[in-house]
Amino acid sequence: MSEFWLGAVNAAVALVIAVLSGLGVGSGGLLVIWLTLIGVNAIQARGMNLLFFVFSASAALIFHIKNKRRVKPLLVLYLSVFALVGTLIGAAVGSRLDSALLRRVFGGLLALSGAYTLLGRWRRADSGS
Repeated sequence: MSEFWLGAVNAAVALVIAVLSGLGVGSGGLLVIWLTLIGVNAIQARGMNLLFFVFSASAALIFHIKNKRRVKPLLVLYLSVFALVGTLIGAAVGSRLDSALLRRVFGGLLALSGAYTLLGRWRRADSGS
């Protein structure tokens, strides 16, 4: 595949993932999966995913402010500060761990998150909500 078409496919996939992110789908896992499928190593894929999330979350915040949704500036500030601190801690820990272990932990977290979401939906469906 030529470099042009590879870039076009990657751009199209990034656009789809960005749209899913805007819809509230946990698209970070999708981006990491795509990046690893095209040969990016797991640590770099997670780093790119974090950068993608910064732009995605920033765009969503601007959209919510523009549409006069209730945005609590102090809460955004607190969450941003703690997200930055957590990211720095996670990056420091992640750089010292084996990539295969990180891949398994990430996969396990995705599986747990999916199971939790499904169980929550089933419970709401059973309760008639």
